[in-house]
Amino acid sequence: MDQSKNVLANKSKEYDMIRISATIFLLFIGLPHILKSQTSNFFDYLDFRITPLASVNTNESDISPFFVDNELFFSSIRDEFIGDAQRQEQNALFYDIYRSEIDEKGNPVTERQLVPGFGNLYHEGPAAWCKKTGEMFVTMSDISIGSRRRSAKQRAVTLGLRIMKKIDGEWVVTFDFPFNSHDYNLAHPAINQSGDTLVFSSDMDGGFGNSDLYMSVRKEGQWSTPVNLGDKINTPGNEMFPTFGPDGMLLFSSDGRLTNYGRLDIYHTIFLSENEPANLGEKINSSDDDFGLAIHPSGKFGYFSSNRYSWKKDDIFLVEFFRSMENIRGKVIADHNEEAVQDAIVYLEDCDGNQIKSVLSGYFGNFEFEVPRGGCYQIRADKEGSESELVSASGNEFVELRLKRIISYQLTVTDFESGNALDDAQMSCGEMQWRSDAAGEINIKFDSIFDCRVQVSKAGYFDDTFNLDPGRFVSGTETTDTVRLFKKEIGRKFLMKSIDYYIDMWRLMPRSEPELDQLVKLMEDNPTLRIEISAHTDSRMEDQYNMWLSQKRADSVAEYLVQKGIAKERIVAKGYGETRLLNHCANGVICTEKQHLVNRRTEFVILKY
Repeated sequence: MDQSKNVLANKSKEYDMIRISATIFLLFIGLPHILKSQTSNFFDYLDFRITPLASVNTNESDISPFFVDNELFFSSIRDEFIGDAQRQEQNALFYDIYRSEIDEKGNPVTERQLVPGFGNLYHEGPAAWCKKTGEMFVTMSDISIGSRRRSAKQRAVTLGLRIMKKIDGEWVVTFDFPFNSHDYNLAHPAINQSGDTLVFSSDMDGGFGNSDLYMSVRKEGQWSTPVNLGDKINTPGNEMFPTFGPDGMLLFSSDGRLTNYGRLDIYHTIFLSENEPANLGEKINSSDDDFGLAIHPSGKFGYFSSNRYSWKKDDIFLVEFFRSMENIRGKVIADHNEEAVQDAIVYLEDCDGNQIKSVLSGYFGNFEFEVPRGGCYQIRADKEGSESELVSASGNEFVELRLKRIISYQLTVTDFESGNALDDAQMSCGEMQWRSDAAGEINIKFDSIFDCRVQVSKAGYFDDTFNLDPGRFVSGTETTDTVRLFKKEIGRKFLMKSIDYYIDMWRLMPRSEPELDQLVKLMEDNPTLRIEISAHTDSRMEDQYNMWLSQKRADSVAEYLVQKGIAKERIVAKGYGETRLLNHCANGVICTEKQHLVNRRTEFVILKY
């Protein structure tokens, strides 16, 4: 790898150029569902199991794996004879592109095969593939052994970029990158997911070091003039092997930074940002050359190339990814006496509120969770009517959960007339507010008992108010109330279903009082409200008697309201006798008692509010 780091600068030895072209850092597909944030080292939260890929590696150089659909593609110096005697003589110096099918764990399941369209008499690969466009961007030399008299050892090689597509099962060159030149090298292509931004390494004049990273953008089929990525990326050394990662990440290799672990290390940064590139760390980078990392879309495994076992030979390694683990520890205590709480249920959730696991606190209130590093977690605890707050937690952190005695309260809001649940009704208690759900319910948990004047309101309805009496609440149990709201509409009639009188009399039965008290409360809460009390009888008895009886009953209701403090000027009492029957049960019609009962009723009508 020492030769590879200088090849783009001096172009004096063909073997150096082969090494540079061979060690492209390929398209980084990403780690979905593993890491979201790019603010720290991308691999900080991962552990790895690394093993040589024995079924792919040969006695020659095997490098730069990448994925084309679900197949593993890679570059290799061919260890078999292909071509004429001149090719045989130079065979060990030339790379071609091979492929192998893999299983869900990354193990090759077929023998390595030469990719159709490759195996010509010049250097081919490494390469990068764009799924969206179906294009393969390939590093190729400008020497064809079959068409030159001088061997590759006798002259320098210039590298350029070519674009290939698969036609009738074979990869075919469809386009030469327009900025290829015999005066400098272009190598190591990396293409973004949309296929319109190409990053590559070049030793063209005007750079910061031996080889720099450049970019070109494709618009309406035309590639822009390459632009140097600047001194945030490039150093006086070699910057090579770029690739695009997830969420706008650019990865590349460099030997010109003080943070290197070995000769050639892999770095990452946010593409076109001012962020300082970060070393991927010693979990991947060794004291030798490590390059060509490709991550499978599943995020469970990947491959990379390294000469860590022999500086003369590059091999491909399978790397399996695991989230490294850490511990969240804590203690549950009672808020009122600071004592440890045993056997509290401690819940671990993600930051979306999904429960991951739960444990019981120990004798000293202690608990512990082993969690993947870098995740977003929150913890809560409860026991026998006491609960803690939901606390954010991260690994290697000690969390104290304080159990407070919880009071549960449920208010159900309904329509007075229909009894149907009212959603989006608002309950106010001082500065606190809640709204009813589709079932008309408001569920509240308090950690302390307090006195409160509650107001319940909903658009189109009269407000209702009442005192939330702390004496009703018991820790660990649920207290419930139901509020029936009256529709706010002039001329609206409300049937008072529970108003009953003694037979053939106008005196109210005691069971009528709760509903009458609701009407009293409505008028107290709305001091401008004026109503009519309407009393009705069935058709039995004489018409004149029924008219007299209904008036007496209306007066009786009005008197009850006045006795409760409602001004008599706000009340009109009106008896209608049998003049407003609700069914067919008029004089002379035989009806059941139940049918007659429908007509015997007391209503109130909104006259003004």
